[in-house]
Amino acid sequence: MITGVQLDSRAVVTGDLFCAMAGTQLDGTRYVHDAVKRGAAAILSPRALDVILRVPVWVHPQARAMAGRAASFVYGEPSRDMKLIGVTGTNGKTTVAHLTGQLLDKAGKRAAVLGTAGNRLADGVFQPATHTTPDAPSLQRLLARHRDLGGDCVAMEVSSHALEQERTAGVAFHAAIFTNLTRDHLDYHGDFESYAKAKQKLFEGLSASSFAIVNGNDPQHERMAAAARARGAELVTYGVGAGFGLCASQLRSDLRGTHLVLSGMGISRTRLWLPLAGRYNVENALAAAAAALITGASPSTVVEGLATASSAPGRLEPVATDGRGFTVLVDYAHTEDALRNVLGTLRSALDGAAAAADAPTVSDAPGRLIVVFGCGGDRDRGKRAPMGRAVDALADVAIVTSDNPRSEDPERIVAEVVEGMTGERAERHVVVDRRTAIALACELARRGDVVLIAGKGHETTQTIGTTAHEFDDRKVVSECLALAVQA
Repeated sequence: MITGVQLDSRAVVTGDLFCAMAGTQLDGTRYVHDAVKRGAAAILSPRALDVILRVPVWVHPQARAMAGRAASFVYGEPSRDMKLIGVTGTNGKTTVAHLTGQLLDKAGKRAAVLGTAGNRLADGVFQPATHTTPDAPSLQRLLARHRDLGGDCVAMEVSSHALEQERTAGVAFHAAIFTNLTRDHLDYHGDFESYAKAKQKLFEGLSASSFAIVNGNDPQHERMAAAARARGAELVTYGVGAGFGLCASQLRSDLRGTHLVLSGMGISRTRLWLPLAGRYNVENALAAAAAALITGASPSTVVEGLATASSAPGRLEPVATDGRGFTVLVDYAHTEDALRNVLGTLRSALDGAAAAADAPTVSDAPGRLIVVFGCGGDRDRGKRAPMGRAVDALADVAIVTSDNPRSEDPERIVAEVVEGMTGERAERHVVVDRRTAIALACELARRGDVVLIAGKGHETTQTIGTTAHEFDDRKVVSECLALAVQA
C-alpha cells in the first residue's frame, strides 16, 4: 500500500512513494537510500538506478507528471470533488486569486486561495507559502485537506515554473485564467517564446468541460485561447472596452478606487464603484468576476462582491502615516510592466488631483511620486535597466536600492538598474541598504506626496547571500516614521 507521496526524502514516512527527481540544485536519486531507511515503500525515478534497493523502483520517462498523478490518486483525487480555478500570467495572479476567493465566499462557497501570499483553506486554516505553486505532492495534500475541511472551490496561482515542472499534473481544472504576459523569468526559461509556451500549458491541459478565461486586452490572449479551443474548453473573454464576454467601460480612477460600467455574462450595464485603483486592477477584477460567474455565483452577488472587494496583501497596501499628510503604499511590482501599471495609476491620480486643485501657494503644491525600488539577484538581469527606465519616466523622486540580492553583489545590481535611467524627470538617489532607502523616502516626503515602496510587497524577509533576514517593508516604514517623531 502506498499511503503518501514525497519529493523530499527527509519528509518520507512508512508507506510513502519517494519521487527521486533531479532538481536545479540537487539530484533526488542521491537520497533513495535515505528514503528507504525512513520507510519508503517504493521509488519513482525518470531513469534506472544504479543501486540495489529492497523496494520496487518505478521508472517512467515522465516521472514528474507521474508524481502528480500518483499523489492525486493516493490522496483521493481531491480536485475532482471541487471546482479549481488556476490563474496564470506575469502580473496579477495574486490579486485575481484573492478577488476570486472573495467573490466565491460572497456566493456562499467555501473557497481556498493558494499562492504567493500564502495558502488559505476552509475554516480559516492558513499555511505560509514557500513557492507560488507548491510541488505536485504538496499541492495534492493541500487540496485534500481543503476538501476534508469542507471546501468546495479553489482559486490558485499557477506559475510558469510550476507548469514547466508539471506541478499541476493530476489537477482537474474547472477554469484557467490568463491575465497578461510580459518579460519575466527569462533567467529560467531562456527566451520569451519559451516563457509563453510554459504559460500555455495550463490551457493545453483543459478539457471539454472546462472554461478558459482570457484577457482580451493582452496581445498574447489568442495563443492561450487557441490552446483552450483545441481541447474543447469553453472560451470567456474579458477586457476594458467593447467586444468581450465581460466588459468594463467609462473608467474613472483615483487613489481610493475606480468608477466603471460593467456589462456582460448576465450583467446589464451596471455602474459600479470598485475600491481598487487603476486599469490593471479593473482587469484583475473582471477576471475574478468571470471566474465566479462560471462557478455559479449570481450576477447580483458578483456586483455586490466587487463593490466591497479588497486587494491581496502587499498590493498597493497602505501603511499608516499618523496624519503626516502624505501616503505610503507597499506593492509587489517587480517587473517593468507591473511598475508601469502601478506608477501610471499613481501618476494619474496625482496629476488629476493637481488639475482639480485651486492651490496657487507653495505649501499646496501638487504632490510628488517618490519611489523606492530595486531588482532581485540571481534572476533575469535583462529586466533591470527597463525597470529603471520605467521609474525614471514616471516618478518625481527615484530611490534605487536592494531587493533580494541573494548571491549577487548588490552594488552591481543597482548599477545595472541605473543604466536604464537616462531621462531627466526623476530626482535620483542610490542607497544600497534598503532600510536606509526607506528612511530617506519618509524623510523626503511632504504633505500631498505619495511614497511607493516597490518590489517585495507582502514578503517578510530579505535574502542576502543564502540567509533570509527578517525584513517587512510595511514594518520598516512604521519604524522609520516612529524614529522621525522621536528625533
